[in-house]
Amino acid sequence: MVRVPTKQSFGNFDVFLRTTRCANINGCALKGFPLLLSSRYEVDWLSLEYFIELERHSAVSSIRLYASHLNDFLSQVAVDGSSVDAISDNWLTAYKRALTKRENSSGIRNSENYASQVLRTVIHYLYWLEENKYIRGVVGENKRNKVRIKKTPRGIRHPLSNERKPTQKQSVTPRGEWIAAVKAYGPMREDLAIRFELMIDWGRSAGLRAKEICYLKVNQMPLRKTAERALVEGRNVYVDLRITKGGKPAKIPVSPLLIQKTWDYIDIFRVDVVSFFSQKAKRKYEVYEDPGLIFLSSKTGRSISPRSFSNSIRKAFLSAVEDGELTIDERVWTHGLRHNFTANLLKGLDSNGVKRPEAIARQVTRHGSENAMEPYLTDRFNEDFDG
Repeated sequence: MVRVPTKQSFGNFDVFLRTTRCANINGCALKGFPLLLSSRYEVDWLSLEYFIELERHSAVSSIRLYASHLNDFLSQVAVDGSSVDAISDNWLTAYKRALTKRENSSGIRNSENYASQVLRTVIHYLYWLEENKYIRGVVGENKRNKVRIKKTPRGIRHPLSNERKPTQKQSVTPRGEWIAAVKAYGPMREDLAIRFELMIDWGRSAGLRAKEICYLKVNQMPLRKTAERALVEGRNVYVDLRITKGGKPAKIPVSPLLIQKTWDYIDIFRVDVVSFFSQKAKRKYEVYEDPGLIFLSSKTGRSISPRSFSNSIRKAFLSAVEDGELTIDERVWTHGLRHNFTANLLKGLDSNGVKRPEAIARQVTRHGSENAMEPYLTDRFNEDFDG
């Protein structure tokens, strides 16, 4: 564990972002863990301590995103000749305005939603500094605080971190036959095809988000024998999710058949990926460390990024459209799998006469409120929706 100095100067140097080749963080070997460094290669210890704490419930890719936000923030503090403990709502307002006037690496001006995301990261970091007594009186609910936040059961809120939600056409929940059609247009190679279909099943049958699917670990799986017994007894088994939206661990019910299919993949195909990269590393006099994830990239032996998984579903969908198996309106997308799961869950609860179905569905799908489930309810009472 990194020890943090009791005193720290804030933002008094040029800041740049680097990532590690391999780092042991909280007992895990991680590649690409972010560090903020000065021009003299001095580590910004407070941000590192913050990143290490985030690693307990966030993916490394997410932490790198937060690090890029804080890199920009601390650089701006340095340019202004200021310090983190002098930040105020007025300063943050000016900073957000400046962000929206900048262009990104593609030459496109930053959106207001992007600026809101950066401000959200910055405010959470300032709040963490305040809670750990590295700064005093900067962030809080009191009117004397320079950055005024509001605490809610779902976390902290600040007006500058709110995103605008554009008016969009209501999404149509993907039907079961649409999803089946997309599966057929996945990778041709047997091991990759089975991996692709199984990842889709975790979205559709368990309601997982893309990030939650990609970062599932082998040691999170119930034993095969547990699943076999549950199947005989006609009950679900439970999986502990460690990486979730918002970073809050959760226990979810899962079909024992899905667990059995996952163990088949682990024992037959995943073991070959680990063996291949172990032998490859050995030939180079290196050591391949199994990251423990269920779904490993056949190109790197590491995690599959949520974006890569989403792109593979998009590619399969477009191929099905091109061949006339689906129309462009019969859209299947990664988060749509979760829509399908939620619609089927609610229809099942309704048909069984369960009391307060919305409350049960909210708990199973891990939504913060019943209002947050609104986008998922389109096909709940649609008689044409067949799952």
